[in-house]
Amino acid sequence: MREILKFGLLLGLVCAVSAVTLSAVFSKVDPLIKENERLEAIKKRKAVLPEAALFEPVEKDGRTVHVGLDESGTPVGTAMAEAPRGYAGPIRMTIGIVGAGPEARLSGVAISKLDQSETPGLGVKITRPAFLDMFKGLAVEEVGLKAEGGRIDAITAATISSRAVVIGVRDGMTWYARNFPDGPEVPAGAGETGEESGAPPAGAGGVE
Repeated sequence: MREILKFGLLLGLVCAVSAVTLSAVFSKVDPLIKENERLEAIKKRKAVLPEAALFEPVEKDGRTVHVGLDESGTPVGTAMAEAPRGYAGPIRMTIGIVGAGPEARLSGVAISKLDQSETPGLGVKITRPAFLDMFKGLAVEEVGLKAEGGRIDAITAATISSRAVVIGVRDGMTWYARNFPDGPEVPAGAGETGEESGAPPAGAGGVE
């Protein structure tokens, strides 16, 4: 009985020390993780709006989008996040839109390999510039797979993943047109509190 109590106390002590250690490690690592996520988000906004010098967050209809401003504080477009459901899970993407009303066009779509969990060798190809670059310059009515009347070639053996990206982009553009019919709204003082744009990522279309 004494041995059992001794073992129980020892086990409890080990668990307590482990919990304190893990808590200390998490308190140090969590801010680093959040900062890396913030920088990665800025990098993807820069990928889809390369002319932006900084980004100003704007709240609209329950969500936050980022208006890109050039060095003079003039809006050059809007970056926004979407996360449609793919074949193996959500696909987190950033899309850039320039213009307003019927003139609104896609300036780019960014998806990194860490933003998705699609099938290796197949669905993961949605992160490649060869696929993402097809979206550049398209109006909302052109965003669709070619087999369904759109302008996007589906990736061979990854139609579900391809369609998911199309749906996410189209949903984002539709939301933008509904909420910003005259283009992005820039709040007073824009450019004074905006985020730095960050360095552009390597690669023409995707984000590694």
